Amino acid sequence: MARFDPFSPTFDHPLLNSSPDYGSRTTPFRNRAIGEIGPVSTHSSFRERNKRLRSLEDERNQLIDDLLYQLETTQNHVDRLQMDYNREVDFNRKARQEDSSLRDQLSQVKTIMDRNAYVLILIDADSLLFNKDLLSKGEKGGVEAANKIINAAQSFGTQTLHHLESFRTVVRIYANVKSLADNLTKLKVIERPSLLDEFVRGANGAEVSLDFVDSGSRSNATREKLSEQFQSNIYDCHCHQIILGCDNKYAPILEETIRDPTVLNHITLLEAAPLEKEIATLKDQVKVTKFDGLFRTTKLAAVPAVPKGPLQAVTASLPALSRVESNGTTGTTSSSSTPAMTWASISAQPFLPSGPPSKASTTRTSTPTSMKSPDVVEVKPASKSIERNRFDQRIDKVDSSIPNHEIQRIKKLKLCNIFYLQGASYCTSNNCSHSHTYPLSKGERSILREVARMTPCYYRMDCSDPECIYGHRCPQNKTEDPGCWYGEDCRFYGWGHGIDTRVVKTVKV
Repeated sequence: MARFDPFSPTFDHPLLNSSPDYGSRTTPFRNRAIGEIGPVSTHSSFRERNKRLRSLEDERNQLIDDLLYQLETTQNHVDRLQMDYNREVDFNRKARQEDSSLRDQLSQVKTIMDRNAYVLILIDADSLLFNKDLLSKGEKGGVEAANKIINAAQSFGTQTLHHLESFRTVVRIYANVKSLADNLTKLKVIERPSLLDEFVRGANGAEVSLDFVDSGSRSNATREKLSEQFQSNIYDCHCHQIILGCDNKYAPILEETIRDPTVLNHITLLEAAPLEKEIATLKDQVKVTKFDGLFRTTKLAAVPAVPKGPLQAVTASLPALSRVESNGTTGTTSSSSTPAMTWASISAQPFLPSGPPSKASTTRTSTPTSMKSPDVVEVKPASKSIERNRFDQRIDKVDSSIPNHEIQRIKKLKLCNIFYLQGASYCTSNNCSHSHTYPLSKGERSILREVARMTPCYYRMDCSDPECIYGHRCPQNKTEDPGCWYGEDCRFYGWGHGIDTRVVKTVKV
């Protein structure tokens, strides 16, 4: 069996290496006789060695203290991390529970909202007119119109509201029924005013969710009621879409509403006739749809409600309508006082007093009116009067000498009729887009009167202003012809055709 040295250090340490090799076989220590005293190191060497041992012991103790401190510090840090971890685990557990609960509540609320979802259709029937075929059927036409609206709305919702399994359709139609009935009757869209009442009754009775509301005769009542419905429902969580049938009066409300992007996708414009400029500019921002077979696709010569106040205040606010002086015509009087009727003469001048016309008022040069000629004679009546036929309808004397190409030339100049025909003080609009600077000659001024006559008068043939330049019948009027070349698109459609031009009395004003 091999023997090993009992103490054989393997590392270089000054203290350990200074120890004697007691196990060495070569040392004479074990062979020394008992009691034999050999050479011994001095006391200083022992002290040095002891000092070194103590130093090593202190270093070891310090190392142990450092390790214990580090261990305690690490343990405290671990304990804090464990507490944080436990807290996060508990928080996440509660958050998941709350999230699950909120999702359940949201799902329940969404289910309730979707279960009561509806599409609202708002129609201003004063501007968006039902077609003639439906109106002429009375109550039956109202029922048919109501069914078509509901079916069209359901089809629209099915195509666009894919997130809804089902929805209701709510329809609100507003109109000044009495005024609308009178206007439609005068325009010969319906035979009698009661047909519209029957139409409204049929529409109201056909569908539970459809209401045709008479907004009353107050000015702007229809717009105010429809606007209130629009603003009340646009932010209703159950209302998923509003289909709005209106005209340019609603442009400010729409412009203000679509600034909010959260409701932009909830608005759809209902188009029948081409949208007017103020509304058409919004087509790029909102959806547009059409309900075929329900509404007129062309404009009628609308007859607005008669405004309050002096007639001069009305004319000053109207574009291309103005008050003018009388002007001569080439028509000659007959024994029946019937003036010569041509397209140009019908739309020319206001009125001259009855009695033999002056030479200046009955004759003109046969050559076309020169635009540079300043010597056109303007005839001013000695007294203001209005000529009427046997039906008490206003009959204006006209000028037939102005060629059509001159009329078209003046129209292209886009002159302000009020400014040139009434005077600068009458044009009170700050936003007038027509010219006020063109050097208009006397000859051109008489042509401008012709152009102004092409716009229908608000008071039609009942107008009692002798200086009114509005048109009181179609420029193409023929006594026995109930229409003209333009058909239903004529601005005088329904009331300005087939007018008897024989004057039977003159009313002085």
